[in-house]
Amino acid sequence: MQADTDTIYRWVEWLKSGSDEEQYQSAMALRALAGDAGNKHLIREAGGIEALLRLLDSGPDSILTVVGAETLSCLAADDPANRDMIREFGGIQSLVNLLAAGPEAECTHRALLALRILTDKETDRLAILKAGGIAQLVSLLAAGPDSEVTEYAAAALGNLAAGSQQIKDAIRQSGGIKPLVRLLRDDPDEISAELAAVVLRNLALQNAVNRAAIKDAGGLQPLLRLLSMGQEKLVYPLTCEVVYNDIASGQAHRGSAGQCCFDPHRGHLCVALKPSGGPFACFGGSKHQSPRDKHAERYSLLRKLTITEPSPNVLELNFTVADKEGAPRIAEQQNLGSGKTKQRRLERIAISPCSATEIKGAIMRMLTRMHLEREFKLSVPNGAGKQNLVSTPSASGQSMAHFPMEADLERHALQPIQPSAA
Repeated sequence: MQADTDTIYRWVEWLKSGSDEEQYQSAMALRALAGDAGNKHLIREAGGIEALLRLLDSGPDSILTVVGAETLSCLAADDPANRDMIREFGGIQSLVNLLAAGPEAECTHRALLALRILTDKETDRLAILKAGGIAQLVSLLAAGPDSEVTEYAAAALGNLAAGSQQIKDAIRQSGGIKPLVRLLRDDPDEISAELAAVVLRNLALQNAVNRAAIKDAGGLQPLLRLLSMGQEKLVYPLTCEVVYNDIASGQAHRGSAGQCCFDPHRGHLCVALKPSGGPFACFGGSKHQSPRDKHAERYSLLRKLTITEPSPNVLELNFTVADKEGAPRIAEQQNLGSGKTKQRRLERIAISPCSATEIKGAIMRMLTRMHLEREFKLSVPNGAGKQNLVSTPSASGQSMAHFPMEADLERHALQPIQPSAA
């Protein structure tokens, strides 16, 4: 609900000079208003962020501290200007200080939510490092594999580990690798294990010292095992609709509906548009292949790729980038039967019906596993590259995952969880 300017200014004035009860009511009102993108800049311009930051000094046991941190989380979500102001006014240090209250304190939960949002930009990550936040986050991993505090701390560390080598080193130097490996090894079915895998994967990227520490802690094989889970979902046929881009003309052409599956060993997408009976096993042994397999097109997923979930039953893979390059077919030239060839790129594929979240998760684990195998110099197929993975909500609230090319390495961070303004 969008509010008028006078209402927002009135709430902020109460927040600045009202009684404890009035400050509480004001912070709760601003928290509700911060859920509307149209109110975020008005609250900022009215001085609301500075006033909320002052509430964080009310003490770890104060309800004002809790609601202040929660409202700041809502204001920071999807608003870079608000995140910048929180950092510039010392908010990151204040939030890190709250973590010292321990895993049972409500203010720790709320501070973790805010800090998790404040990890998508290197400036914010470095501010968390300077404030002593990494050591605090590592200590909270001991809250237990089924604790929300452990999940929030691991998610924040995963985002931080997608930053500079200085931050990766600081996580290792703070003793972060061993508790992450324990989460991964002892409780692989918990969400915290998935998040620990994200942190370890990012720590290993282009950092030989961290890779050695992960191996020494016994983390490599459990990590690869976890990332191999659920891959069986990718090998079964899925109904799809395909859009191609003709390289010569630049025009998009919608292809016939067909079926697709994935090759988890090579990171390929296999598409068959020609109808044929029998199972779809385009990457199995020749004796298991059906007539359809000879018609299957293969595309490398180790490209710039965006995955969206328009609905729970629809998954879209979009390969379109600024230069309209799209995804190259493994066999680049398509034989037209008349001696001529035609180049085309896969622009978008919509898979439906399917369990979109499950399939997306399996794809992300597949690509993450391949990148790790590359980093640890294990045997991997040709074409596997180094990429940071990004998973964020779109403006419409749809869950998205991006797989940037290596040239985008410095611009992107792995963010498996980006909280909404709730």
